Amino acid sequence: MFTHILCPTDLKERALLALKKAVQIAHQFNSKITMLNVHDEFMDKQEREMLRVSFESLKDTYAQVAIESREQMRTTIHNLNAEDIQVDYLLREGKPAKRIVEVAQKLSVDLIVMATDGRDSIKDFVTGTITEHVINNAPCPVLVIPYPKKP
Repeated sequence: MFTHILCPTDLKERALLALKKAVQIAHQFNSKITMLNVHDEFMDKQEREMLRVSFESLKDTYAQVAIESREQMRTTIHNLNAEDIQVDYLLREGKPAKRIVEVAQKLSVDLIVMATDGRDSIKDFVTGTITEHVINNAPCPVLVIPYPKKP
């Protein structure tokens, strides 16, 4: 039923809950997982030009963040004993809500499994959360794993 699962992650504890569920579903349906880590702190060319920041000055920082993120994703899969699942690791720049939907469309995934990101600021109440954007714009079903509230 589900052959390709997209699991966006910010590498925080709540995203681990969603990844655990994605691994469970992947084992059940023999699915492939694509883990997506989006960095909105990475500036695109237009932003760098507006701020007059050269790419050369940021290249090493971006490379180090990318290496650490990819290694953390691989370690997480290893810790979940999910090395028998085909997993692709994607790193992207930009706004997470937009990139998650774009990647889901481009890869023609069957399911997105993600955690709630919560309403952490007034901006979330006005513009909505990443999860809300993905639910409303995704080209496939979205399974949202709630993050338990701490008492």
